[in-house]
This record gives sequence, C-alpha cells and structure tokens, in this order.
Amino acid sequence: MMGESNFLDSVRKRGLSRMDKKQTMLFMMFCALLAVLGSLSLSSDMFWPHVSSHPITLTRHTPLQTPTPEPIQQRVPTPTTPPTKTPTHAPVLDYPLLFGNTHLPEIALTFDDGPNPYYIPQVLAVLQHYRVKATFFDVGYLVRAYPDLVRQEYNQGNVVGNHSWSHPELTLLSASAILSQLASTSHAIQTALGVRPTFFRPPYGAMNNIVLAQAESLGLTTVLWNDSARDWALPGVSQITYDILRLASYGGIILLHDGGGNRAQTVAALPAIITTLEYRGFKFVTIQQLVDDLQAPRSQSAYSTSSGRATFSTIALTEPVAASKRELYVG
Repeated sequence: MMGESNFLDSVRKRGLSRMDKKQTMLFMMFCALLAVLGSLSLSSDMFWPHVSSHPITLTRHTPLQTPTPEPIQQRVPTPTTPPTKTPTHAPVLDYPLLFGNTHLPEIALTFDDGPNPYYIPQVLAVLQHYRVKATFFDVGYLVRAYPDLVRQEYNQGNVVGNHSWSHPELTLLSASAILSQLASTSHAIQTALGVRPTFFRPPYGAMNNIVLAQAESLGLTTVLWNDSARDWALPGVSQITYDILRLASYGGIILLHDGGGNRAQTVAALPAIITTLEYRGFKFVTIQQLVDDLQAPRSQSAYSTSSGRATFSTIALTEPVAASKRELYVG
C-alpha cells in the first residue's frame, strides 16, 4: 500500500510540474503578444500624424465634379433695350434735294462711287481727325465686295446712301431695270449694316420722273448737290479746294468722290476744305441732319410747281463725264 501511494505522489508531482511549465509558457507567450501589440500601437501613433500632414494624397483621388452646363438660352445676349426717345426724321421728300436750309450755316460733305479699299480709309482718317461727319453714296456691287468698309463708314457716324448697283445712266433704263438697280443696292447696304438706306443719288445726277418714282417707292429721298469741283477729272489739289470754297453756301451739299478712279487729289484737298469752312463758321452735317433741319422744304427745292408736284422730262445735274469713268461701271 505504501509503495503504491508513493508512486501516485510522484506521478502527481510530475503532472503538476508539467502543468506549471505549460502555464509558464502560455504566460510568456501572452506577454510577448502584448509587447508586439504595444509596439504596433506606438508605431501607428507615429505614422498617422505624418500622413495627415499631406492632405494632397486624399484629394488626389477625389473624383472631379463636372459642372452642369448652362441652358443654351442663357448664353444668348439679351437684346439692348432701345432708347425711349428716338430721333424723328423728316419723311421721304417727293422732289430731289439740291440744298438744305439756306438760313443755317450748315454744309454737307458727300462722297460718291465708293467704297474704294485704297481711298476710303484715307478719307475716313481725315474726317475722324477733324471730327467731321459725311454722307457716302455707295455703289451696290462694291458694297457687296467690301462690306467691312461700309461698316467702317457707318460706325464712325457717317450716313451711307444708295448710288445704284453698277452706276449706269438710269434715265436710259426701263422702270423695272431702275427699280432693280436701286433695290439690289439697298439690300446690299442693309445686309452690311442691318439698316436700310434712306437717301439715293442718281449716277451723273441724271434723273427723270421714272427714276424719282422708283426711288420714292423704295423709301428713298433723292439727293443731288450744288457745290462740285469736278474732282473726278483730276484738276489738281488747289483747284479742287478753290472751287469747293468758292461755291460753299448755307445749306450747301458738296459733291466729291472717294472711288471710281485716282482720288489722291481729293484726299489731299480735304484738310484745307474742312478747316477753311469751319473758320468761316460753317458746321459740317450729314444729309440726314440737313433734311431734318429743313423748315420750308418746298420753298427751298430745286424747282417750282404749279400743281404741288414737279414734273421732269430728263434732268442731268452733272458735270461732263469722262468716257473712262462711264466705262468703269459698265456691266
């Protein structure tokens, strides 16, 4: 019995010692695990502040927000509100205008046969330098060829008028052909400027009842002149200047040319014409202003009537026209 009891005690002791060793091992492993977790926690505390100091790494991966496009209607410019007060202009005159109000120191510079791409910029530069406005009677096919020049004339405050499509002598044409010449030119000017012309000058000043009627049907006032220097014949700068100054009068309409040939003499004469007439007390106005300032237009017209309306056979208020000038506009 004693031997058996000693044997059991030794076995129990060995079992306890083995259990103690296992517990010790588990405890040590647990401590080691806690140490590892502690080091990881420490290293993470040092790492995350470093990352948070570089926010670019976060925004770099943020998807871009595509802006919502505006509706197309909002991109269209709002039309400018027209002024509440619009200038009132005189109605279409039923007679050809040779001059304006003879009681006012007004005078109108007018230029025919353009727009010429070489001389128009020079003429406009002189006008702009002296702050003078003029009226340009442009040829239709040249308006179509050089719309930018026509816009330049208009944008500088000048008036653009109708001078027929191809510069023929209108009194030699039928009524339908005259209407076509004038209507096509008015359309070309409207296409270039957005506004229709209200003034017309017949080539060579040649007109009759038929020409006048066709112009009036298109809402055009026919404009002639009473002051000319025959500058198209190239008489010289001094002669052009002398003739214009000699004929200048209140309400006068000056005829010069900016196209149809060499117009260097005309351009050179302009400064002396402008400065001398201004020194004499004249004010340069457009044909529109000249018509607006008429107080008694019938009494100032170029003819008298017995029935309230004039009749014409054929009028040619024009200087002799060189053959070369006529040929320039044929076709």
